[in-house]
Amino acid sequence: MQTYLKNIAPHSRTWIYQADRFLTLNEIEYVRNELREFIHGWASHGNALYGDFEVIDKLFIAIGADESKSPTSGCSIDSLTHKIKAIGAVLNIDFFNRLAIAYQHPTGHIDIVSMTEFKDLYSQGIINQDTIVFNNLIDNRADLENKWRTAVKNSWHVNIFQTA
Repeated sequence: MQTYLKNIAPHSRTWIYQADRFLTLNEIEYVRNELREFIHGWASHGNALYGDFEVIDKLFIAIGADESKSPTSGCSIDSLTHKIKAIGAVLNIDFFNRLAIAYQHPTGHIDIVSMTEFKDLYSQGIINQDTIVFNNLIDNRADLENKWRTAVKNSWHVNIFQTA
């Protein structure tokens, strides 16, 4: 089992942003620099937030905040959203395309497809309910480690097959 966001507690609130394409090494370094500065100054109603971030598999940005130390607010979450959108604008990457689905091939590599393509792959038998997908709707760091990479049958993705 992979451990992510090691600097915050397992109960820490977590957000996952999936890019619509894989990031280059230079882009990853840019994201890290931007988020390092952002996390350092991230606050909620004037109270510093204790957070952490990680770029995973050149495709995902995981950000967490330990709300036991200082709770997040609508404004602090909005500032995070604006920061991710700004990073995406600079890099020409969409981190908010909810119709892009990342899944893991049996060979281990990750691919990104549209929801329509995902349905087609299911119809063709290329993917099935045991295919590993990424449930970006997780709530906390513990879920990131235990429920983020999961089989379709254990995720909201199963609903896609029901309409295929």
